[in-house]
Amino acid sequence: MGIRQLASELNLSVSTISRALNDSDEVSAETRERVRAAALRHGYAPSKSAESLRKGRLDIVGLMLPMRREEEKYTLGVFMKLADGLQSVLAQHGMDLVMYASESWDDEFARLRRIVDRRHVDGVILAGTRHHDERLYYVASRNFPFVALGRSESGGQHPWLDLDFESAAEAGVARLAALGHRRIGLGIPDNDAMQAHVYLRAWRRAMSRHGLAAPDDYVRRNQLSERGGYLITEELLQLAQAPSALMFQSDCMANGAYRKLYELGKTPGRDLAISGGVLAGELSEYLAPRLTGFTFDAYALGQHLAKALLAQFPDLADTYRAALEPGLWPLTLRERDSDAAVFEAGDG
Repeated sequence: MGIRQLASELNLSVSTISRALNDSDEVSAETRERVRAAALRHGYAPSKSAESLRKGRLDIVGLMLPMRREEEKYTLGVFMKLADGLQSVLAQHGMDLVMYASESWDDEFARLRRIVDRRHVDGVILAGTRHHDERLYYVASRNFPFVALGRSESGGQHPWLDLDFESAAEAGVARLAALGHRRIGLGIPDNDAMQAHVYLRAWRRAMSRHGLAAPDDYVRRNQLSERGGYLITEELLQLAQAPSALMFQSDCMANGAYRKLYELGKTPGRDLAISGGVLAGELSEYLAPRLTGFTFDAYALGQHLAKALLAQFPDLADTYRAALEPGLWPLTLRERDSDAAVFEAGDG
């Protein structure tokens, strides 16, 4: 049975049948259910290839997960929630989401070129942006729809959303300064991560604003993982005048700091104040002491990214045009006990 016969049997238009089978909100839930039941009864399934030819797209969107080494697990919790938000918007238009993971920069870029050149998807969301990011130049040169999760100085003008790392760094310094800390170290990711450049600039501005020195040896870069935070903490505590407080950009790095302090017989929040940066999951709630850091709504962020990408499709441009505007996504400070170190007068 074809779609016209199905429409005739149900006394509905072909377009209504098509919209119902694509779960369009333009058709009532009752009609959608009646159409699906009749299609199942007759063994009817719409031809995806024919629909793709008619619409000029595959109805598939790709999410390029940040390149990560085996030991870097921080993305898993955040990006699963973000993917749920993406899919919630895509599903309204009968679209699907596919995710691509890579273990090296070269592997990711080669995969991206295959995806774009062969038109495996209709558009991509690129995460883990770098200060100089050849991926952005590439997709822009191909006029391929994309949105960047993160800022960059590459790719010309393009849609992007990024976490508000400036506000987070400034709030982190302000909180530690109010607690009496004068020596505040910083642990950030390596590999030219754009978020590290942004966080570092904001940290330096905030330190200056509070009249605090920001020496270069108080800034350490390492992999975005527990091991990276462990090694950064080890290095900073070996300085002749070690920091009394340490800010990280991500909670996974702060977790590594906890381990190092444990080995040294020291306690976070007492012997060294720890500010955890972005809290990617709920682990921070079960550390002792609980980790201070910043939370955000990853599900809603995923929804906004989906809209920014769909705004680049001609038939959906008017619906989602406002989402194309680049912007910063808010981070909310969650005050806990890890950075509440108390020092004797003159020791902070």
